[in-house]
Amino acid sequence: MSIQRIYRPGIKESSTEEELGPEDHHYIKHVLRLKPGNRLVLFDGRGREYKTVIREFGKKSVLVDIISSHEIEDALPPLTLAQALPKENKMDFIIQKATELGVERIIPFTSSRTVPRLSTDKAAARLKRWRKIAAEASKQCGSPKVPEVSNILPFDAILDEAANVPLKLFFWEEESRQGIGDVLKGETRLADIPLFFVVGPEGGFSRNEVEAAELRGFTTAHLGRRILRAETAPLVILSIIQYERGAIGTFPEKEAVT
Repeated sequence: MSIQRIYRPGIKESSTEEELGPEDHHYIKHVLRLKPGNRLVLFDGRGREYKTVIREFGKKSVLVDIISSHEIEDALPPLTLAQALPKENKMDFIIQKATELGVERIIPFTSSRTVPRLSTDKAAARLKRWRKIAAEASKQCGSPKVPEVSNILPFDAILDEAANVPLKLFFWEEESRQGIGDVLKGETRLADIPLFFVVGPEGGFSRNEVEAAELRGFTTAHLGRRILRAETAPLVILSIIQYERGAIGTFPEKEAVT
């Protein structure tokens, strides 16, 4: 049986023990049905994992002894997805699957054709849920890092966020000159530089938004003839990028957890 992973942000590297709270207590004791002496892996969401052994269960807590810890280095530079808010709860799915595919940062944004317009309270509630989804997806897929889910930004602000990124892609359904394959195959530094890409809402981008992005150094690209749903497009893009960067399709050796 594989050793279970628990997300535990804020662990000190020098710690020799850690106390987990009520939510983890329920999951470990009643869902996983683990007992004292069983092993767990804690990860802080920033690239460090901790091998632990369960010492004891309290009424609403679990005390574990930390045996060792190690940093897991990511061989690839950061990958950022800026995603226009889709309708309904489609963003939940996008964040879950983008996390599994190795994105490091997700920036939700609004544009001129974005349908959802969230109040301050609703936006805060959505962000809380999205960040929890990202943490759960990281735990499930074995990623040592939990992607950052940024606050919801306006369109112009996401262009600013990419100012210092050397490769930035802007996906536009009316682009006819080049597709994603043309852009990536022409980029010899793909596995060595950060990448930032933007995906629009169901109604697409306005021409003014496209022109603004091009003026800020974005390269426009299309995905081919098929019209993809808002929740499908970013995952197709991510899969293609990660394959071309070598993150998908290879099976690097992993440190065995003993």
